[in-house]
Parts: sequence; C-alpha cells; structure tokens
Amino acid sequence: MSSKSVTTERILDEFQELIAGSVLTNERIARSLGLSVVDWQAFSVIARSTSSMTAGELSALTQLPTSTTTRVIDRLERRGFVERVPEPTDRRRVVVRPKSEVLARFTSDGEENPYSAIKEIMRAVHAGFSVEELEVVERYLQALNADFK
Repeated sequence: MSSKSVTTERILDEFQELIAGSVLTNERIARSLGLSVVDWQAFSVIARSTSSMTAGELSALTQLPTSTTTRVIDRLERRGFVERVPEPTDRRRVVVRPKSEVLARFTSDGEENPYSAIKEIMRAVHAGFSVEELEVVERYLQALNADFK
C-alpha cells in the first residue's frame, strides 16, 4: 500500500501529463477553428458562464489584461462566435455572450463539436468505474476547480 505522499506524487505526475495533453488538444482544436488558443479558451469561459459578462468580467476571469481581452472579444465577434449587446437593465453597459447557434454546436454530441471524441473516450473510461468512484473523482475535481478560480 502506498503512502499518501507517494500517491499524491503519482497524481501530480498524471495531472501534469493530462494538462500537457489538454493544452495541446485545445491548441489543435483552436487551430481547426481558425482561432488562437487564447481566443478559444476565452470563448470557453464565455460559453460556460451562466450569464452574459462584460469585457472587464472576462478579463478578471481569464486574468488577461483588459486591452488583450478587448482584442480577443473583437476577434471572436468578427469570427461569429460572440456578440456584444447592451445589458437590458443598464443600456450603458455592454455584455458579451456566445451566439446561440455556435453554443449549440459546441454543446451537442454531434460531429461539429470538437470535444465529441474526447467525451466518447471519457464515457468509455467511466464504464470501468462505479458511480461511487466517479463521484469521488467529481468531488476531487470540484475541489481543485474551486481553488483555481
């Protein structure tokens, strides 16, 4: 049986490999869409948000300088991924939101979703684990995500 520190080291090694693979996969996906990886990741933040956000809010979430964030939004808007709209409750504010047709493309399990193959691999891997084991993994990832925000 392994000690906690040895197991932790093995998990850290696996995560480093997973992160490297994820970065390279996202770079490949971004290129296939004609975007930079920064633009693609910013779109991902916008798309996963439960509400529209201002450029300043996106800047804070991505930790990109506001000038860079503005250029990213400009590129995403030109490519048809997002739109800027006046906020309904305060028309002086402009919010950014994903275009609904683009969002539908990337949230479906269809061929147009660049993550479909990854989802299929994950489902196949999950088949070898019990619900209880997957719930532990989910709790672990939620704890990590909470600390990285």
